[in-house]
Amino acid sequence: MTQVQGVFEAGSWALVVDPRGRRLLLSLQAGALVNTHRGLLEHDAVIGAASGATVVTRSGSSLTVYAPSFEDIVLEMPRGAQIIYPKDIAAMLGELSLLPGMRVLEAGFGSGALTMGLLRHGASVVAVEKREDFASRGRKNVESFLPPEVSSNLEVVLGDVMETEISGPFHRIVLDLLDPWRVLARVRPLLTSDGRVVVYVTNINQVQETVRAMRLHSLSVDSVKEILERSWIVNGDIVRPEQKMIGHTGFIISARASRSENPSSPEPTAGDVSVAT
Repeated sequence: MTQVQGVFEAGSWALVVDPRGRRLLLSLQAGALVNTHRGLLEHDAVIGAASGATVVTRSGSSLTVYAPSFEDIVLEMPRGAQIIYPKDIAAMLGELSLLPGMRVLEAGFGSGALTMGLLRHGASVVAVEKREDFASRGRKNVESFLPPEVSSNLEVVLGDVMETEISGPFHRIVLDLLDPWRVLARVRPLLTSDGRVVVYVTNINQVQETVRAMRLHSLSVDSVKEILERSWIVNGDIVRPEQKMIGHTGFIISARASRSENPSSPEPTAGDVSVAT
């Protein structure tokens, strides 16, 4: 359940931040307690407060509570599989160019982070996941962090995408698999004539195999990119980049449906790098 009325209620989520910036994501329950770095915090001290309010622990320390952003949820939520980072989710959503009501096939459900992004853009998602524990965790995250009218647009199919019966067509296809090139022949016929495919992989060898397979299956490759994120410190006259940055996490391959058997598209390079600051 999300906090949408401006005041925290039992069952909603709250992000608790201490003066050193340490964060804790809470599912609020009346009468519950949580141990923070600044002492025990009563959930009842948060319930009824507004986002941005200061609450006090039993030891007298002050904390700030916020309605969590999508990025907060992705980084702090329970997970079974490794999540796709918010910086990559944002780029993938941009490449997908979603419109409300579009049908999306997602192979590789994981913890549901990308799925939540798809659903928040108004898509209807069929998520295929062969691991029951991942499917259970992902569904629970989606239902916990999105309102029912949004999470109800998700259908989770337990099974291997190569063997599971799937009914198309789909406007978009997203693949987050170890070997996405092996499933393209299976899912390509499910794509609409103006559809798009976005693939997320972690190493360049996977990129090469995937791009070859895309061209064999009438997909025109738009881009291959990685997203690097560097934050900055702005404190009065002190302006400098953070010493640490989020570097390589994965490659994003974007392609469009093509009517030719072997679509001609520019040879992508791993040097296509977008930097987000």
